[in-house]
Amino acid sequence: MNKGNILILMSGGTTSVINRTLKGIVDRTKKISKKIKIYSGDPGIEGVLQNKFIEVTKFSKNKINDLLITPGSHFIGTTRIKKLNQDEIKILNLNLLKKNITNIVNIGGNGTLQQTIDLDNKLKNFSFIACPKTVDNDLGDIYFKKMYTNPGFGTCVKVWNFFLKMINLENQGASSHDKVIISQTFGRDTGFICGSIRFCDKKRKLPIMLLLPEDKQSFKKILKHVKHKISSHKRLMIFISEGYKLGDIKPKYDKSGQVMFGSSGSSNAQILCNKLNSKGIQSRIFNPTILQRVFNFDNKILSQKDSKLAYDIGAKAIDFLQKSNKSFLLGLNSSSKIIKISFKDCKNFTRRMPDKFILKGKFDVSNSYIKYLKKII
Repeated sequence: MNKGNILILMSGGTTSVINRTLKGIVDRTKKISKKIKIYSGDPGIEGVLQNKFIEVTKFSKNKINDLLITPGSHFIGTTRIKKLNQDEIKILNLNLLKKNITNIVNIGGNGTLQQTIDLDNKLKNFSFIACPKTVDNDLGDIYFKKMYTNPGFGTCVKVWNFFLKMINLENQGASSHDKVIISQTFGRDTGFICGSIRFCDKKRKLPIMLLLPEDKQSFKKILKHVKHKISSHKRLMIFISEGYKLGDIKPKYDKSGQVMFGSSGSSNAQILCNKLNSKGIQSRIFNPTILQRVFNFDNKILSQKDSKLAYDIGAKAIDFLQKSNKSFLLGLNSSSKIIKISFKDCKNFTRRMPDKFILKGKFDVSNSYIKYLKKII
């Protein structure tokens, strides 16, 4: 570890277990040394640029314990920013040195990883660690060897398990007039969350249809499948990834350049709903947006394995920092062992669902994907 204090940042969207990583960092740091101070920007890098800091080591014992049971990022805030220019880098460097900060831990997904690598290239004499966090499960290698799963995803699957139960009750009761309920999940380019709905109905008894970006089909084929399902079940529940692309949603982008589906002019769920209604199939949508990543229902829906992994990653980040001043991403192998991944090996670290997880053209996932979900949940 570089001799100095620690800065913790959260970037992008949050998860129900993100604060457990924060608590892991705090607990392990305090165990190692009472002299090391932990800061965060107020909020994130934007706060650091304005010389506004939160000293996390001054949090009360109760507040530290609340990190275990509270989703979201309200403790230290999360930011989405553009790539910093040279003048901003100089300001960032100066403000960090004022607080004797030499170690930076950035918790987030794909955008956060790229941001961390960029800062590591521009800020010398600092140690950077990227801690994985994304409900989309799309941060990692395509072979699932260095990053088997992402903290936050397992709990998101359980959240959708709860949602499915409620949606199914509604669909059963209102099927005389509302034949179809279309639910939109997170997933810009991938269907990990959408496909996880099948985990809640492993025997495939419910009228479920999954629209995965990795298996894009024409509306004509979608309509044919919808009619077939309604004919056999008298009702249907469709789950669609937000990035399935059924029409122009008039996208809005954040400062980092990522599309914000929850802020755009429409949604793919609404476009599909409109198309089905125009064909005489009464449909409505359910779009929980941020609830997918902060819903924990008094801590009862959290995946305990997911929670432990999130905490352990935070603690391990400090363990690794103690032994080395090099920068890296923390990974998780299939045995849940936390490993170091060099930034040079993270150039193509965005993945999609592999073909073996999908039943192509059948609007469903394979048993192989269900086995994968069982292992991580």
